[in-house]
Order: sequence, then structure tokens, then C-alpha cells
Amino acid sequence: MVGVRGQVEHDFPGGDIPVPRLGRAIVALTMLGYLLLGIVSMLARQVPTSEMAWGAGILVALFLLQNLHSLPNRGGDRPRYWIWTLSMQGLLTYIPFLILKDSWVGMPGYFAGSLLLFLRGKVSWLSASAVAISMFFIEQHLGSDGFSAFYYACGVGTIGLSVFGLTRLGDLLVEVQAARAELARLAVARERDRVARDLHDLLGYSLSAITLKGELVYRLVNSHPERACEEISTMLAISRQALSDVRMVASSYRDMSLAAEIAATRAVLVSADIATVVTVDCGPLEDRVNTVLSTVLREGVSNLLRHSKAQNCVIEAILDKGVVRLRVENDGLNTSPSVTARRDGRGLDNLCTRLGELGGTLNAAAAEDGWFRLTALVPLSGAAA
Repeated sequence: MVGVRGQVEHDFPGGDIPVPRLGRAIVALTMLGYLLLGIVSMLARQVPTSEMAWGAGILVALFLLQNLHSLPNRGGDRPRYWIWTLSMQGLLTYIPFLILKDSWVGMPGYFAGSLLLFLRGKVSWLSASAVAISMFFIEQHLGSDGFSAFYYACGVGTIGLSVFGLTRLGDLLVEVQAARAELARLAVARERDRVARDLHDLLGYSLSAITLKGELVYRLVNSHPERACEEISTMLAISRQALSDVRMVASSYRDMSLAAEIAATRAVLVSADIATVVTVDCGPLEDRVNTVLSTVLREGVSNLLRHSKAQNCVIEAILDKGVVRLRVENDGLNTSPSVTARRDGRGLDNLCTRLGELGGTLNAAAAEDGWFRLTALVPLSGAAA
């Protein structure tokens, strides 16, 4: 978890990506340049002071409107006021041509960029193209030759595409930043779930077995001291294994052997005076299948030790038509036969998750005869995939 967070902070200190701000700054600076160019154009043509004043005011208004349109993406939705601001930008772009004539530079390229940003599909491209074409005819009407008019029209198109590209690039990078943060959050959450699941599945059985052994030692310590010493030795071995499991959880889920788990489980059940029948006929298994089925066995026996008064237990692991079946049964059901399998905490949910990753299934049910049956099926083909 620390590694995931550390990598994100290393790549983007402070959790911010500077590129979107740089793109918006470039748009703002180019618009500022056009604002100054428009004012210089009016000064060079000796526009009357009154017309100069409101012409400069309109340029400032266009500058502010375009900066508003180039704000970061708000989840992909257009702002509520976009129709009004876009309409206002269009009016302020074209109306001054009626009065200032060729002294008015305006910002038609930015209006074309705003159309590309706010309109959808083909309409946006047709509208932006119409702005560029309109500048061709406006310049010709104002006395420019065909080449100059074409030059102005191409300039409008180029500026519109630049505004659109820089703004959308900033938006996309903001979205990428949000996606990276969400992926990091999900990675941390998955790691927490893994640790919780592993601790539950690995330690539940060990702690239940230690408790059982402790109770047995308490009963035997006076009447059968030698047997009590043997049980204490077994309990110490289980506790050492539990300590090893905890250490392994910190890095990854350790590999387990189904055959070894069945042997250890049988020893614990026999020491608890539970008659145990074991059948193993599944051959060597792939590591992941071994580990998951061992976890299923641990959970089933852990629940048996904690929640039942079992006298008999059946453990069966067989391979049938490419499917490994692990069956754990006991006669210690202490609920009504009509009640289905008890979902103790997150144990069965954890097992379903682990088996699902291998394409397997889990069935836990209380039978009419008072037996509780836990059955896990894992297809070897799904496990290999």
C-alpha cells in the first residue's frame, strides 16, 4: 500500500499535473497577444478615441469569455450558461466589423475554438468551418484581395484548432490524473482486502486448533501428563506456523500444499476425538489450486472446531473429468435442518472470491441428516488460464 502511494507521489508531487495549467496558460497568453494586436491595429489606423475605448473593452470581454470557455473540464459536461456565453462571444466577434471595418481584428479564431469545444459531432466542425469561411468573405468585403482573405480565413481555422486542441489536451490530462488517483485508491483497497482475507483464512484455522489443543491439555494435564506434553508440542508447532503465516501475509499469499494440510488437519481432528475419514485421489496440483483448496479445507475445519459438536468428519479430494472436488463434511450441525449454511463473518465470501479467480465454485449446505457439507469445485483448465 505504501509502495502504491509512494509511486504516485513520486510521479506527480503534490498530486497535481502541471501540463493542463501550462496549456491554459498558453491559450491565455495567445489571447492576450491578440488583444494587444487588436489595440495596436486600431491605434495604427487612428481610430477615434470613443470607438477605440469601446473596441478595447470588447477585446477585453472576448479575452475573459475565452478564458472562461477554456476552464478545466467539469466531468465532460458543458456549463449551464454555455449557450449565453457562446452567443455573446459570437456577437462581440462580428458586430464591431460593422463600425470599425478593417481596423477591427477581433478574435474569430477563438470563437471557432469555442464552437469546437461546446458543440457536438459534425455540427461543431461545420460551425467552426463556417466561421473561417465567413472571415474570407468579410475580408474581401472590406477590400482585401483574394490571397489576403484566404490568409485570414486559414489563420482563423488554425487558431480555432489550436484553442480546441490545447483545451481538450488539458481536459484529458486532468481526467488521466483523476483516473490514476482512482487506480491508486483501488490498489490500496485491494491490498487491504487481501491482507484481511489472508489473515482470516490463514489464522482462523490455526487459532481454532490452538484453542482446541489448549482445552485438551487443560483436561489432560493431571490425568495424562505425557499426553498433555505431546499436545503442547503440537500446539507450539501450530503457533509457530501461525507466526510464519502472519509474516508471509505482509508480502504475498504463501503457497500451500493440499496434501500437507490434509495430513495436519487429520492429526488435529483425531486429537480432538473426531473420527476422520480421508480420501485423496487428485494427483499433483498446480500451486494456485493447491493453495486455494488448502484455504477451503482450513476454513471448513476451522468452522467445524468453532461452531459444531462433530463426532465424525469426512475429507475427500478427488479429480473427476478435469475438475478437482474437495468435500469437507461433519455431523456436528447445531442448527435446524431447514437453515442453510451459516455464513460466519467473511469466511465463505473469501472462499468464493478465491475460487472465482480460478473459475471454481463453492457450495455450503446443511443436509436433512444433520450433516454440514462444504464442497469446492475447481476446473484445472480454468486454473491454468
